[in-house]
Amino acid sequence: MLQKGMVVGLMFCLISAAFDVYVAFVTQTLNTMLVILYCFISSALLFVICAICRDWGSLYSKAKVDWRKVVVINLSVLLNWGGLFYALRYLEPAVVGVASVACGPALTLVISFFNKRSVKAAFADALVSCLVLISVAIMLFNSFAGDSGIATTTVAQRLLGIVSVVVCALGTVMYTVFSKELFARQWSIYEILAVRNLAMIGVCVIGISITGVGFSLDRDLILPMVVLVVLGHLLPIYLIQKTIYHLSPIHVSLVLLTLPIFVLLLQYLDDRVEFSMASVSAVSIIVLLLSGRVLYAIKRVTA
Repeated sequence: MLQKGMVVGLMFCLISAAFDVYVAFVTQTLNTMLVILYCFISSALLFVICAICRDWGSLYSKAKVDWRKVVVINLSVLLNWGGLFYALRYLEPAVVGVASVACGPALTLVISFFNKRSVKAAFADALVSCLVLISVAIMLFNSFAGDSGIATTTVAQRLLGIVSVVVCALGTVMYTVFSKELFARQWSIYEILAVRNLAMIGVCVIGISITGVGFSLDRDLILPMVVLVVLGHLLPIYLIQKTIYHLSPIHVSLVLLTLPIFVLLLQYLDDRVEFSMASVSAVSIIVLLLSGRVLYAIKRVTA
């Protein structure tokens, strides 16, 4: 089960890396809230239909009993994906990839410490989490100072991007922890995915209405949006949910640390991104830390 979770998690990271680079490019011409709205309405409709076809009564009864956890799940999605899209608009994709997931292990340990049902993390996991968190702090400072692959943004935009990526990391951890709790209460993957997008859709509809951007798309942007929704959103959210199902929260966070590696390799397809030694150094440090963690785990199992 652990091995299967790792494989699915790595598939998610690869696809999400391509998604991050693509979103960073698309949101330069499309309104960010409009992109989010189309992604989340599509996924909500898909999994609500799945719930209706399988057992709508079961979903309704579970949501009625666990409504507090459903609210937290919606809040975590709002923080996670909302922060991600705005961070990708103003920061280098590799920086977003590192910061959004690398903060995860440390935050997971903090939340799990107060959650008696969570599996206690091993010392090696805790050590890797802390070291990675230090490297992320250094990288965010360099990004704020303009030492990154994208140097055309203003100080205010970079600050907004950094705040957004920290919010994204918090949402990722919250979603991981509370999804595990719903799985423990016999929720299925499609049931969680059917109820998790309500807050995000509501916020986007209100935001677009207030700004007066409009809900329509130009004809030449329809195909990019379809690709974004299907391959960049629907498939990854299913894969991450499967990963969460098979792995403990701390292992989910550690697997997600491979995401910035893929982002770093793919981001140079975007002409806006220049080579950054700071980004390469941060990703390299994370790779070394993860390699040490894997070797330690193998040694512990075979001992």
